[in-house]
Amino acid sequence: MVCAACAGPREDVMGVARSLLGTTEKTGRNDGPVIEAILASTGNRKGDPYCAAFVYYCGKTAGYPKLYPRSAWSPDMVQSPTWTRANGGQEPRAADAFGIYFPRKGRVAHTGLIESASRSVFVTVEGNTSPEAAAGSAADRDGGGIWRKRRLRSQVHSVRSWVP
Repeated sequence: MVCAACAGPREDVMGVARSLLGTTEKTGRNDGPVIEAILASTGNRKGDPYCAAFVYYCGKTAGYPKLYPRSAWSPDMVQSPTWTRANGGQEPRAADAFGIYFPRKGRVAHTGLIESASRSVFVTVEGNTSPEAAAGSAADRDGGGIWRKRRLRSQVHSVRSWVP
């Protein structure tokens, strides 16, 4: 679904992500037709976590199947980050993948796409989250659908730009 009138891969990917906003799971168990299609795009099944699969699916559906890692493992989306909370780096842009670090897991355990960035906030589009979940909570990384969120920069561990 490449958009000939769009500005390029960043807008194409974000167009797909935005089109999925408000998609919810059928029973709250990482299921339903759209969620299962997202999971299938990475070779995963109904019930598996899908935040990283959502990132891959958006790229693939936008016509760029090799843009992001074909993975449902959130750390894969921010490997070799181009920006980190600790060290800065390349300013995050639309369609860059971000990672949230969960101390109890000892790793990045949630990911999604940056929609826009300001001096203090990232606006994101994410799968497998809940719209009002507290950052770092269980519902933040295992929620009921695809939502737009506002995340303080201090909540984001790292960002990787995959778009050339």
